[in-house]
Amino acid sequence: MVGSVTMSQDVDSLPRSARSHTPKGKLARERILRASEPLFADRGFYGTSMRDIAEASELPLASVVYHFARKEKLYAAILGEIAEQLIGDMNAARVANPEAPLESAIRALIRWSVGNPGRNRLLMRELLDNHARVSRATALPLTPVLTSLAAETTVPNPEVAVLHTVGAVAYVVAAWPTVKRMLGARREKELMKDYEEDAMVLARRMLGIKEKKK
Repeated sequence: MVGSVTMSQDVDSLPRSARSHTPKGKLARERILRASEPLFADRGFYGTSMRDIAEASELPLASVVYHFARKEKLYAAILGEIAEQLIGDMNAARVANPEAPLESAIRALIRWSVGNPGRNRLLMRELLDNHARVSRATALPLTPVLTSLAAETTVPNPEVAVLHTVGAVAYVVAAWPTVKRMLGARREKELMKDYEEDAMVLARRMLGIKEKKK
C-alpha cells in the first residue's frame, strides 16, 4: 500500500485519541493537513474527497479517516491553522507599533494575503461555498479578524468597512495570476512593487485612518 504508516505494538495498544499524539501520529496528521490544504484551495470543500486527500498525502484512506473521521473536521483544522497564523501576524504587528495598532494590523493582513495566496484563495472559496455549513458550524475561527478590526475604527458601520477592505485585498490577490496574463509580466511586476502602499491608501480611506505626517 502506497505510503502506509507502520505502527509499533506499543502504539497500537494506545487508545485511539492518544495515538494521534504519538510522533508517528503527529507526522501522519501533519502530512494530511499539508496535502489537503492546496486541494481545498483549488477544488473547494465539495470538490475534494477524502480519497483525493489520501492519494495526495500518500497515506491509506483508513489512516486519513482515522485522524479525521469526517471531512468537516479536517477542513475545520485547516481553517483553524489559517486563523491562528493570520491573527498571530496581526497581533504581533499591533504589539510592534502600539501607537498605530489598526494601521499596523491592516498592513500585516495585506502582507499575509500577498505572502499566502493559496490560503487567501481557500478563504475566498470558503465564503462562496459555506452557506449550507455555516449554520451548523460550532466555531468560526476568523471572527476575531472582523471584530478586532471593527473595534479599532470609528467609522459608521465599521464591520462593513472592514469587510470592504479585507475583501478588496483578497480579491486582488486571488486575481493576480489572471492580471499577470492580461497585462504582462513587466506591468504586473510594477504593480506588485507598489501594491502594499496602494492597498494601504484604500484601507485608510475605508477605515478612517489618518496617515501620520512625515
